[in-house]
Parts: sequence; structure tokens; C-alpha cells
Amino acid sequence: MASKDKEKIVNLYRDTGLTSNMEDYMEAITMLADKNKVVRVKDIAKKLDIKMPSVTAALLKLKEMKLIEYEKYGYIELTNEGKDIADRVYNKHHCLSLFFKEILCLNHEDSDTEACKVEHALAENTCVQLHKFVEFFLESKEADDPWIKKLFKRLK
Repeated sequence: MASKDKEKIVNLYRDTGLTSNMEDYMEAITMLADKNKVVRVKDIAKKLDIKMPSVTAALLKLKEMKLIEYEKYGYIELTNEGKDIADRVYNKHHCLSLFFKEILCLNHEDSDTEACKVEHALAENTCVQLHKFVEFFLESKEADDPWIKKLFKRLK
């Protein structure tokens, strides 16, 4: 793997400096923004299953940190720095979800749930190594490598 590729992967999993709850807000905002034209407090509250005043309080903190643009009763938008952090949180979640689904053969819902549980607890280096393993696995699976068949036989 080229040095440039390694650096790119490491940057995907750099520590955000946020609490796990704040990371959840950032991830929710980016997921909702990808899905909808605009993101509102009520959308985040529904997605995270929490009350709207709690969302508003968290959004004010994120605004203070210059990670979002938000005015009361308005739409929520990520700043450039906020987008970078939200992308890192989402990448970690996506990588873990892929690991649970593609490698451990969990269903989509369970793999997503498990990813949510562990995404905040893993160190940067662990995520980088897991990313490399998932890439290797998917390449091997595509190449119909015999060890993949052995693994699936063992897991089922």
C-alpha cells in the first residue's frame, strides 16, 4: 500500500475530539443531509430518538464549536470543518457495519446496531487496521479466494 493511501486511510479515522453523543449528532446530521434537502431539529430528534430540547442544546454547542450553522427554528448545515468530522464519524460507522455484515454475516439491522455500539470506543489505529482488513476481505471475496469459502463455512 502506497504511503499516500495509508495517510488517506489514517485521516479517515483521526480522533474528532468530540464526545460520543456529539459524534452521534454529527453523524445524524450528515446522514439526514444526504437523504433530505434540509435538516431540522425534529428530524434529528426522530433519528436519535431523543427530545427536541435536548437536540437544540446540543446544536447550540456544535454551533459554538463552529461545526454547524444553525439559527433557532432554522435549518442545520455543517460547516466545512463539521463536514470533515461528520464524514470521519460516518466512515468509522460504515466500516464497522461492513465488517459485521460482510465478514461476520450479521443482518443489516444487527450490523448497524453493533456498529453504533462500538464506533466510539475504538482507537484510531484499530479503525485503520480494521479498514485495511475489510478492504482485503472484499478484494479476496471478489477474487473468489478459497479462504473466504472456509471462513463462511466456519461462520455459518
